[in-house]
Amino acid sequence: MKHTGRRIAAGVQALILALMVVAISAVPKMTVKAAPNEVAVPAIGIDVSRYQKLINWDQVAASGVQFAMVRVGYRAQATGILSEDPYARYNLQEAQRVGIKVGAYFFSSAVNEAEVVEEANFTANIISKYKITFPVAYDCEGYKNASNRHYMLNTAMRTALAVRFLDTIAARGYVPMFYSSRNDMTGNAYWDMTILNRYKVWVAQYPAQPFPVSPASTYAGIHSMWQYSSKAVIAGINGVVDINVSYFNYDGIADAKDPISAPVIPVSAAENVQYTDVNEVVMTNSVVNVRTVPNSDSDATIVAALNPGAAMIRIGIGNNGWSKVLLNGVTLYVSSSYLQRVV
Repeated sequence: MKHTGRRIAAGVQALILALMVVAISAVPKMTVKAAPNEVAVPAIGIDVSRYQKLINWDQVAASGVQFAMVRVGYRAQATGILSEDPYARYNLQEAQRVGIKVGAYFFSSAVNEAEVVEEANFTANIISKYKITFPVAYDCEGYKNASNRHYMLNTAMRTALAVRFLDTIAARGYVPMFYSSRNDMTGNAYWDMTILNRYKVWVAQYPAQPFPVSPASTYAGIHSMWQYSSKAVIAGINGVVDINVSYFNYDGIADAKDPISAPVIPVSAAENVQYTDVNEVVMTNSVVNVRTVPNSDSDATIVAALNPGAAMIRIGIGNNGWSKVLLNGVTLYVSSSYLQRVV
């Protein structure tokens, strides 16, 4: 999930909410059935993943953020490897602890029914120990890139997989929600919205003047949440983060589905990156930077830029989305999404 940075502070929360009430009149009404404790009151929230690294949730709560959509996991677009977001459980735990209402999402690259059901159950199994009040969303991107494994899917196939994920999530007791960009949903360009609008819809569109200057997304279809910027500046988060306005809220916080409490994740564990040892030949599926560290924070860590088809030995797959590789006898790092195993 990916305009101008905007700090949400407690002192301006009343103004934002007042403006949101005006904005609601411009948004198509939802036809999905409301959750039992859902109320027609808008809210400001963020969506987070490993890209925000370690978050100070006390500061986020003090800033006025009301809800957080936490990425639980993802399937790599090139290899199809299913991974848990390494910060998922810590983010769920800490957002819940400080009283921020929590939802979740999964980044999918499933190409068949078995894979998408696996993704939905993987998500539901992890979140079952947490108080998931906001919806659980399906996020599928990158399908226009010929190097991605789900490039071959057409609109009907893509939509059918989204429906299967969302129905599985609903069957597990959560409110399902579909996420995509304004352009990809408009005119059923890449998704059949005549089918998907029976779920809550979360639209991404970043206007030159973000909310509340731009009062609503220009997406004409039914939607209940708008991701209006990918560059918000929020206390407690290093760098920028996606920010959203939802046109609904809840009058309480949901109970966890699983009565057995989740193990407490200490800060040290949240920061701990683990690698699964492997010994396999992999190949780049795109132009990719090889780095001395497993992050892309600085160009100074780039050792080389490899062209598509470059081969190397992978010796570790990290829970942080990076692979440890041997290149000319040196241990280096490459984003796992740009590698595919050579059979």
